[in-house]
Amino acid sequence: MNKINPYLILLIRCLLGLVFVYASYDKILDPGKFARDIANYHIVPFGLENSIAIILPWLELLIGAGIILGIFLDGSVVLSGSFLILFIVMIFQAMMRGFNIECGCGLKEGEMVGWSKILENIVFLGASYIVFYSRNRVLEIYPKTPLSE
Repeated sequence: MNKINPYLILLIRCLLGLVFVYASYDKILDPGKFARDIANYHIVPFGLENSIAIILPWLELLIGAGIILGIFLDGSVVLSGSFLILFIVMIFQAMMRGFNIECGCGLKEGEMVGWSKILENIVFLGASYIVFYSRNRVLEIYPKTPLSE
């Protein structure tokens, strides 16, 4: 991935980070609604959705900030990719089980689960992949050293 312009990587980083920060905003403000959205998937044990609704948005905020600011960038991008894979699996299982529910992603109010949400998350996952495997990075704090690669 050394052929991609480092400033294009920076733009992808900023967009991906902004998606995570924006998605966390409404969830942080209203964890009760987010807990109901989690419960609608019928996959999390009863009572655990409240803890997830409180912790997950703050993790998304920290991941987004880490990607934008370049702080521990590799870790932030790995976590974002892991979350995106989890979101894809959750949306897919809800679709296969016939649930017509809101996705709870925080990007658009009232957006339902469907193939468009899976495609959107795959695009974000691709952005995470590009950032992770790029080596010509700019504005990165705590980059990997040659000894840690």
